[in-house]
Amino acid sequence: MKLQHPSRASAEGIPSELMDEDSKFVPLNEEDSAYGPPALLLLGFEVEEAVRIRELLKELDGEFLQVVFCTEDMIPQSLWEAMNTSQTNLETVKIAKSLPRICFLSGLSGEEMMMFIDAFPETGLEPAVFAALVPNSADKPLEELIEEIMGDHEMLAAKNPSST
Repeated sequence: MKLQHPSRASAEGIPSELMDEDSKFVPLNEEDSAYGPPALLLLGFEVEEAVRIRELLKELDGEFLQVVFCTEDMIPQSLWEAMNTSQTNLETVKIAKSLPRICFLSGLSGEEMMMFIDAFPETGLEPAVFAALVPNSADKPLEELIEEIMGDHEMLAAKNPSST
């Protein structure tokens, strides 16, 4: 199974179905500037995976990113609130179960996000869907964004079965 690299796609490489109003899919652009707090919000990940994520961040000089695990009480919150959650002790965090594996990236430039996404498979972790905190998603509840992202991901996967 190979991780998709939607970040490599320019607008013309994206299926036209994803360019319509139904889709919230916005391709990453290397020139995108950083937005939001420097954090990774992990949904559907286990606490034990934090070690590998931190190793990857260290290799990429990304130790400034805070790793945040999604908890049940974050799901109705806005993405912005969830991204700004402080988790000092991961052992006490009650991670939300049965969520799709989504990694929200925040506080990175487009180029930095692409580097992280490209390097992620080297961790040996299960593949994840990547999304970025952007101004038009910041105030949306996490539960709504999960539905949008997975809907877009399934649409992409159906159109391009070889890359899932």
